[in-house]
Amino acid sequence: MTTAPHPSERKFPKLNNYNEIYTPKYAVDCITPFLNKDLLFWEACYGLGHMAELLKSKGFNVVGEKEIDCLVSCPEHWDVFITNPPFNGNKMFIERAVKLDKPFAILIRLEHLGGVNATRILKGLPITVLIPEKRINYINPKILRGEKTGGSPFHSVWLTLGIVEQKGIVYV
Repeated sequence: MTTAPHPSERKFPKLNNYNEIYTPKYAVDCITPFLNKDLLFWEACYGLGHMAELLKSKGFNVVGEKEIDCLVSCPEHWDVFITNPPFNGNKMFIERAVKLDKPFAILIRLEHLGGVNATRILKGLPITVLIPEKRINYINPKILRGEKTGGSPFHSVWLTLGIVEQKGIVYV
């Protein structure tokens, strides 16, 4: 009998290297008007800490550690799950957020709202999708090295639950 691999052992397929991208200020600016500064935000996919630092600079309380595997564990105290997960396999992160049964805000590719898995996970939930006015140009390894890059080839949205009063689609 075989068992499924532990979530931290899963290998995500490569998709044009879109797993190693980090959250820019514009993406954080789109979500912060909807966030309550009295809550403690867990930046679950901490990476290099871009999102956490941007949120902290705006007066939000944030916890997060690069070493935590957010698919299997979490900090002891937190109120809201917020993250920009690796795009390959991000439905696992959405499913985890739903199972944690707390408010969440997850930055995902627009196309990841469709399909069998997304429908199974999100159907019937009072979600809000925040759609930014323009594409989010993520920080990638080339940008970190000071190289020029083109704009993002895809649209991203904030998938939220329990954060935005209006349900459905909100353009920001």
